Amino acid sequence: MIARLQFPRVYWSIWDSDVEFIPTEVLPPESEGKVFAVIVHSFFGASVVMADILGRGVCVPSGRIEHGETIDDAVVREAYEETGAHLDPKRRQLIGCYRMVKRGASGGGVYYSACFVAEVTHFDPIPAGSESNGYFLLAPEDIADQYFMWDDLLATAFEYAYSERNRLFPFGETLGEQP
Repeated sequence: MIARLQFPRVYWSIWDSDVEFIPTEVLPPESEGKVFAVIVHSFFGASVVMADILGRGVCVPSGRIEHGETIDDAVVREAYEETGAHLDPKRRQLIGCYRMVKRGASGGGVYYSACFVAEVTHFDPIPAGSESNGYFLLAPEDIADQYFMWDDLLATAFEYAYSERNRLFPFGETLGEQP
């Protein structure tokens, strides 16, 4: 089920790009060969796992897909490299992608970032050489005050990620019919 939220288009000056979010459980055909990065909304219990990235600030684990790497491999690697998180392979799901259209000198180029929700099973120390200064856990309602950049698109995308996480990976189990 794809939420009926309205995702605004915005300009991200940090990447000199016009950006929109496309909610989907399958990457759109036009993204073939143009998915360059992953974004991982990872959860540990009721908290969102955040990384503190050198030169960027507080954000969810994210980064470029390395040569020869699958999208899923990049999701696992980025979560681990930036937060030390181990993701549950059965509780990891694509929920959409950001579509970025470059402006300026490299104008017209279209790129995609695959967006996932995932649950963390446990943490190891962040590996040596990571660009991360550390990780911490935030309540969803505290993200806007901490994130390195914030706008209406990110607010809507985070709301969507949280609702998809709850839909796909509900807390607890049903133990049977209640009287």
